[in-house]
Amino acid sequence: MNEQEKLKIKNQKARIRRARNAQRKLKKAKTELEALGEITDWEGEFIASVDERLEKFDSAFADPSLGGFGEALSNKQKQVLAQMRRKIKDKSKQAPQNASKDDPAKPQWKSSFKNKSGFKPRVRNIEDDMFEDEPEAPEPKTHIKPKKPFLKIIDGGKG
Repeated sequence: MNEQEKLKIKNQKARIRRARNAQRKLKKAKTELEALGEITDWEGEFIASVDERLEKFDSAFADPSLGGFGEALSNKQKQVLAQMRRKIKDKSKQAPQNASKDDPAKPQWKSSFKNKSGFKPRVRNIEDDMFEDEPEAPEPKTHIKPKKPFLKIIDGGKG
């Protein structure tokens, strides 16, 4: 075998692998949507047609301007699949199945930005240092009139 034949076989295996990966994602989305009862007729037909083309041609589109070379799904098909996955995520958040025993309405996941260790810094509250026994400061006298501002010219400058 020469180098071109090896490369051709390698590319064909990669194409088959990408097609299987796309099929797996589509089937997972379909089963999750069916489990939630949220699959529409259009989504079912879309998944079936794309799955059929992936099985037959190892790619779900023919026009190279619609997606990357060697990709299994076109850009639009990837967007539709991403929308389905977002729909699954949103619907599963609304009805969490893995709720804790203490609070069934609280989801199990935690944000990666929140404090996980339970550490709370010792913060000083300034109001704790104020004493109620201290007399308040007297209010300033309001009968003193403030002076009106004026402009004063000073001689002796360079000119």
